[in-house]
Amino acid sequence: MKKVKIHRKSRTQVWTVLTTLVLAGGVLTACGPAPQSTGNVSSSSSFNSGNGTTNHSGQSASQETRYPLTVTDQAGRSVTLTKVPHHIASVTEGTDEILAGLVPKQDIAMVTSYATNPDYSNIVSFAKGIPAITNANSEQIIAVHPDLVLLASYTPPAVTSQITQTHVPVYEFNDFNSITNIEQNIQIVGRLVDQPVRAQDMVKTMNEQLLGIEQAVQGKAQPSVLDYSSFGFAAGNNTTVNQMIADAGGTNAAASLQGWQKVSAEQVVKMNPDVIIDASDDQGFIQKLLHDSQFRNVKAVKDRRVYAINSADLSSVSQSITRGVWDIAHVLHTSAQLPPKPQTLQQ
Repeated sequence: MKKVKIHRKSRTQVWTVLTTLVLAGGVLTACGPAPQSTGNVSSSSSFNSGNGTTNHSGQSASQETRYPLTVTDQAGRSVTLTKVPHHIASVTEGTDEILAGLVPKQDIAMVTSYATNPDYSNIVSFAKGIPAITNANSEQIIAVHPDLVLLASYTPPAVTSQITQTHVPVYEFNDFNSITNIEQNIQIVGRLVDQPVRAQDMVKTMNEQLLGIEQAVQGKAQPSVLDYSSFGFAAGNNTTVNQMIADAGGTNAAASLQGWQKVSAEQVVKMNPDVIIDASDDQGFIQKLLHDSQFRNVKAVKDRRVYAINSADLSSVSQSITRGVWDIAHVLHTSAQLPPKPQTLQQ
């Protein structure tokens, strides 16, 4: 799920990788522009909690999952699990990280190759030793004999079809462009793997972390922030970065754009952001930007407020997104008494 993750998990590679992998059947982290739809759980397995606890998205988690469990995924397909899955194939980086916080390592049959790459992943140690997949190949996925497969909307339809024809339960995620989406996805995965309470606790922790950051930056001036990369793309509205900037106490200089858009140097100059952020795996571009005469009058460049944000945090579409919000708040509000940086939520 992540910068289509890929909001980007390699932002220096994201758009080249995105295009290549989507066309060739790639495994992506999800996060850029993506179709929006709603994944629903059937009435017999609702998210209503016996204790009424609610989360940032307004949903709540029940105390147990009853099987057989039938849900409608975010692509509108009916998915039925006859029993608790203990051999789960994750084909999105977002679900790699979500699963790491919900189930024992031995219950994960496959992760993406991004999971052990520190430029992309917050679960590098956890994921070591788990079979990994680079491209969404149905034969490789079926070969690990999964009892549940987690895919995303960018998975080629032919791959999804080939897996479903084997009668293996497949859940497809489409919604990963906001923190609310991420919380919903955590609860969905928690329901599927019979860990609704743990999923609810994960969401509660996220909200506590975000509240701590919000309180630390409350009342401070909100600088305009542009997320801009070497591929020339900026994060507009309907991206996780847009919400991360707001939660970190800033305003998105590219909020008038929809999703991830390629912008010209002239547009950047016109936006004139107070701060520019980019992923840490794009360090060379940051140095180039600071010395490019085209941008010499941009306030962020003049003030040398161009920052590298940890790539894995910035592009996260899992519980680790709170780390990215903390990272942004840390560079926007240097005098703020921020709480400790959130730890990666994994077992």
